[in-house]
Amino acid sequence: MLAKTYPTTAKGFRKWYLSNKKWETMYYKLGSPKPFDVTLRDGLQALSKEEQNEFTTIKKKELYKNICLNYNPKCIEIGSIVSEKVLPIFKDTLELYSYALKYQQSSNEYSDLNNKCNRQHFILIPNKKKLQEVINKSEFNHFAFITSVSNSFQKRNTNLSLVESDKDIIEMINLFNINSDRTRDPSIKLYVSCVNECPIEGKLDNDFIVNRLLNLYKLNIDTICLSDTCGSLEVEDFEYIVDTCAYFGMVLSKLSLHLHVKPGKEDIVEQIIHTALDRKIINYDVSLLKTGGCSVTMKKENISPNLSYELYYKSIVKYIEKKHETCKFIN
Repeated sequence: MLAKTYPTTAKGFRKWYLSNKKWETMYYKLGSPKPFDVTLRDGLQALSKEEQNEFTTIKKKELYKNICLNYNPKCIEIGSIVSEKVLPIFKDTLELYSYALKYQQSSNEYSDLNNKCNRQHFILIPNKKKLQEVINKSEFNHFAFITSVSNSFQKRNTNLSLVESDKDIIEMINLFNINSDRTRDPSIKLYVSCVNECPIEGKLDNDFIVNRLLNLYKLNIDTICLSDTCGSLEVEDFEYIVDTCAYFGMVLSKLSLHLHVKPGKEDIVEQIIHTALDRKIINYDVSLLKTGGCSVTMKKENISPNLSYELYYKSIVKYIEKKHETCKFIN
């Protein structure tokens, strides 16, 4: 028997769910989830120095067009404003971001009203100092900040403790509030690394993670992204963390997931996605490159690739099919 094939692109997935009215209805009831593409940031930063040197700006622009045309994510993260000494791969972030905006504008000029794209372009900002470099640029309105549930990880990654990191994030949010040049409220995504294992400290206590997430939730960030940095998150731990957060008042739809996939762990990642979908968590980071991870804090051999489009769409399709079969059985 031939193995079942699943869609791997946006067009393929759309063709799949439109082929069955009940699948289409279930997809819309879920909230019409679309991937958040991190290829041009997390996908690039874990490459070796030799591979990074080969990844020219021209190559990045071609990759960006490929992502837009074939995968149509709701959001794309375009590099990071970070020290060139630490990650020289991102020295062309401003140029690439400008190209992305012009590309989208040009594409929309030739599209009818129903097909115009409102894709959101995010840029990762590691600290207040780097935010001050771009805060007056009105074209930047979608930002990603970073923190962790591990003090050791945070110190190695940003040279700040968790307390210092929180203070920095609050000051970054305040910068938007006092900046008179900005006419729109920014959209902020906060990455929270090491849920639920730290590459330095090892497995972390779930209740500590819950307490940390609830405190970050008070910052009223638009999206809190739980990052499985080590690729070791188990379904039971994930359920406990998010259900306990919900018990204490967190709206789970404000969560998103950044999953790293170890070889042989694909089924567990799929179960985590299904568990998240049950709780109306519909935003997932996806990369076109089979890389990803924090190269600053982890050895290359310990880094696992980001969630792929293939596994993302397979997980969504199997979830909708499962729900369809359950409804048939109940009826």
